[in-house]
Amino acid sequence: MYGQRLSRIDKGAGDFATDADVAAEAAILGVFRAARPEDAVLGEEGGQQGSATAARQWLVDPLCGTLNYAVGDMLVALCAGPPAAWSPGSTAARSAGQAADLSWPPAPGPTSC
Repeated sequence: MYGQRLSRIDKGAGDFATDADVAAEAAILGVFRAARPEDAVLGEEGGQQGSATAARQWLVDPLCGTLNYAVGDMLVALCAGPPAAWSPGSTAARSAGQAADLSWPPAPGPTSC
């Protein structure tokens, strides 16, 4: 999809996603489902997939740098990891269009995407 015109999906409060975000998250979910079908994923675009009480929960921001990607800049990243790897209070993951509450204690070391 890089270099193609992308449809913009308004998420409110000045935030948006593109077709590339949605497709990237779907591909990532496919990998998780194949490798770890018992795990749950909270994705920025698709919200909760699987049980929120699963033994292992992953947070996914499929295209960290949507604006960059949308304008043809390759300065983007895939952010995925267990909740403790994300910054406290981060709003990178969303569920049903609302900011997720990620205010648990952070893990030591780098903590944000």
